[in-house]
Amino acid sequence: MGFVDPAAPLLATCGGDTVKLFDVTVESGDPCVLAYSPAPGHPVNAVKWNHTNLIVASAGDDKKISLWHKKGQNVGQLPTSTVDRGDDIEESIYSISFSNKGSRYLCSGGSGHIVRIWDLQRKRCIKWLSGHTDTITGVMYNCKDEHLASISMKGDLILHNLASGARAAELSDPNGQVLRVLDYSHNSRHILATAGDDGSVHLWDTTARTPKVNNIALVTS
Repeated sequence: MGFVDPAAPLLATCGGDTVKLFDVTVESGDPCVLAYSPAPGHPVNAVKWNHTNLIVASAGDDKKISLWHKKGQNVGQLPTSTVDRGDDIEESIYSISFSNKGSRYLCSGGSGHIVRIWDLQRKRCIKWLSGHTDTITGVMYNCKDEHLASISMKGDLILHNLASGARAAELSDPNGQVLRVLDYSHNSRHILATAGDDGSVHLWDTTARTPKVNNIALVTS
C-alpha cells in the first residue's frame, strides 16, 4: 500500500483482485473513494503512486502492470499489445517502484527472478537485471536513481548499477530469512532497510558488506 502527499491524503491498498483508494481524512461513513479490479480473478500484489500523486500503478498474477488515474480512468497497461515479444512478462509480479526523478521509469520484479526496467514514455521494457535465483519480493530505486535494490525469498539483497547494468553489491540477510520488505532512505543514497519472515529488521549501509544496524527484532505476543 502507499500514501499520496498530505495535501491529498489518499491511501492506495490492494487485496484479492481489487485496488482501493481511501480518503484517510474521512471520520464517518465509507472512506473508500475508488475501487477497481485491473484484471478480475487475478490477485494484485503491489501498488505504487507516481511522483505527481495522480497515477496508481498496480501489478500481480495477471503478469501485467496497470496504470490508473486516481479518479478512476484506466490510462494504460504494460506490456502493451503491440510490443516486441522480448517485452512479454511470463511471471507473477510481486513488486513495482517508480523512479524518483519524475515517473518516466518503473521497475518490476517477481517469480521470473529478473528485475525489469520499463520506460513509460516508450511503453516498453528497456533493461533486464539478473542475479536472483528465487522470486523477487521487493524492488526500489535509491534517492538519486543511481542504484536499484532488489530482494528475494532466498534472502538475497542485490544492488544494481543503473548506468552499467552491473551488480554493484550482492548481500544476504544475516538470518537467511525470506525478505518481504525493502525501503530506501529518502535522504541517503546508501542507506536502506529490509525485513522478512522471522520478524527482524536490518538497516544497511550499502557501501559495507554487513548491516549498519543488525537484528532489530519485532516481537509479537
